[in-house]
Amino acid sequence: MEKGIIFIYNLVLITIYSGILFMSFSLFFNGKEKILLWIGIIFGAVLSDDIVIFASEMFGNFAENYNRIFMIVPTHKTLIYLILSLGCLTIFKRLLNRTITRRDYGILMVYVTFMLFVPAMDNSAWKIWLYFLPSQLYNTYLGAECFGIIKKNPEEYQDPFYKWCKILFFITIIMNISIIAEDTIVIFNFDTYSKYYINMNNRSFTSDILYLIYAIFSAAYLMYYLKILLKNNTIVSEVTSHTRGNLPSDIEESILYRFSEAYRLTAREREILRVLLMDKTNQEISQDLYISLGTAKTHVHNIFQKIEVVKRPQLLEVYAAYREEQLKKEPEKETPSP
Repeated sequence: MEKGIIFIYNLVLITIYSGILFMSFSLFFNGKEKILLWIGIIFGAVLSDDIVIFASEMFGNFAENYNRIFMIVPTHKTLIYLILSLGCLTIFKRLLNRTITRRDYGILMVYVTFMLFVPAMDNSAWKIWLYFLPSQLYNTYLGAECFGIIKKNPEEYQDPFYKWCKILFFITIIMNISIIAEDTIVIFNFDTYSKYYINMNNRSFTSDILYLIYAIFSAAYLMYYLKILLKNNTIVSEVTSHTRGNLPSDIEESILYRFSEAYRLTAREREILRVLLMDKTNQEISQDLYISLGTAKTHVHNIFQKIEVVKRPQLLEVYAAYREEQLKKEPEKETPSP
């Protein structure tokens, strides 16, 4: 009966993780959005970790060998935690349109280095507790830092999207503290670590809850991204319709010119806006206009500030609304001059 419950429980987890993994990589190959890539990588790591834990719960010999190796060289677990922390760092900062700082990388390097040296200690509960602790502390730090960024800059994060980000960061803080509490109770009260005998619980149910919460947020983000992607494709198709002969190109150029004038964009920013309206990435803008990636990012940031948007979908919506308004003012056959 117990084995059956374990099997069903893990089957549900594996199905959920696999679904998020498949969806994220499918959308990534379509849009090349780095957040999608990291969602896929994170759930690939979580999936592989759960499969190992599942095997240790189902097969006694596997658990014995795994625990013995884990106490000496926990390479698998170290890679899992590194991927989770680096993935959360990348995703959280990109959600807030912030760059990753040297401090973020520095703390990450210190904690990973610490995890590499902990296995050299003698087998004990303290050894395992110290091994798991840095990862949870670092993820708590990430959640607290990003939560603080939103609290300190409310005018920059007024979009409802960031309310969900704020909830995500708060949950990250609370759940990682809960994981530390669970580890402390289990490691010091239920596990056995000695030179000749090891009996450890490889599963953290608090971690499972956190991963399921991340899966829910990831699924919501993937659906949001898919919706925006379909909407953007429609807008981009309409905006660039002159290339297929639906509207004279000079009318489109005139609308683009008037839009740029209305928002006081420079000539260079107007060039970049033209490429932005094709929903191209900063890297593609850099290549198309023969400018550095840093210059492209600076111009895009300035355009966003002048138009008072924070994301590309918002820019496309503003331009699409302006374009529709302009087309209603004059017949398509008339060619306005800039």
